[in-house]
Amino acid sequence: MTAETTETDTVEHTTTSSNPTGIARCEALEDQSEPYTVHGVAIGANEVTFGSNGPKFWPDTALEASVQSLVGVPLNKNHDDKTVESVVGEVVDAAFEAGVGIVFEAEIDDEDLATKVARGRLEVSVHALHSDGGRTSEGEVIVEDVRFLDLSLVPRGGSPSNYVEAGEHPSEVLASLSESDVDAILATSGSDSTTTMTDEKTDDIEQDDEEAEVEADIESEDTEEAEVEADDESEDTEEAELQGDELRDKVSTLRSQNQELRNELESVRLEYASQLSEDTAFEAEMLAEKFSFDELRETFDEAEASLVTSDDDATSEATPAPQTGGDSDAELSTSDDTVSDAEIAELESKIEQYDSMGWDAAKGDAEQRLDELQA
Repeated sequence: MTAETTETDTVEHTTTSSNPTGIARCEALEDQSEPYTVHGVAIGANEVTFGSNGPKFWPDTALEASVQSLVGVPLNKNHDDKTVESVVGEVVDAAFEAGVGIVFEAEIDDEDLATKVARGRLEVSVHALHSDGGRTSEGEVIVEDVRFLDLSLVPRGGSPSNYVEAGEHPSEVLASLSESDVDAILATSGSDSTTTMTDEKTDDIEQDDEEAEVEADIESEDTEEAEVEADDESEDTEEAELQGDELRDKVSTLRSQNQELRNELESVRLEYASQLSEDTAFEAEMLAEKFSFDELRETFDEAEASLVTSDDDATSEATPAPQTGGDSDAELSTSDDTVSDAEIAELESKIEQYDSMGWDAAKGDAEQRLDELQA
């Protein structure tokens, strides 16, 4: 992005207190109280984003398949997912709208941020994991298997179609039932049942003796119909209760799975940083904070491939071959000298470590050396 483009973007997002549109939005916010409801588009379908890892193409099929992973994730500030203070709300609902992308509703706990949203001064940006599905004709990465980690409030979002506004989303695709909706339906069903039975019993009118028998027959039929309606309403209430329980279980399960995936991602991210920090002046925490997960993974894969290539060259020249790892690894000799039990034990420990971390190339190299030493 050129300096000229950046200046233009800044001008588009500047809003003064005298702007009529900003005042109107703030008036809408005055009807709310914490938490404040906001809505918008998280990311547009078939759009290209330009982030720190280069341009990426987001197919509508990939977004539609992953939309539920956005429900329940934190709403953060400026993609900060490391501090408690950065969490300012939560995404409470999301859906895929054809021709638009992923639409969402969220709650904001911070009144100042909610005011900025109401005045149109902020946008949103997604934070997600995804697979590499190849390249477009323009060289953009095609994302697949998307899983959202959080949604952030930012001055300028990466998706051209993103936006966030105060209030509930008007789209019908966000008509899924929340827990409060389910409770309201159950309460209404119970009151409707009582009202129906009461109305049936208040239809008594004084009539002549000749009409009394006819009226009695009619009332008998009405009573039978009322009993059938009561049974139907009872079944509907039980079905609504079951559906409400299922919805709550699904929401709880999705939130639990989302938290597990976030914890797993953070663990792997720190592990990459820890391995890359060996033999350097950097600490693992510093690398993990500075670089994204994708950048750490790509750098580590390149380093691992370099180590395997170096070890193969060293073996072909019949020179001492160092283990893959940090500066604490012992040097193994390919000569006919007697190998100590300590060296073999260290190799076995490394093999077990590589296996647990999924480093197949390093594991295979270490197993080959162990076979040679034990031959």
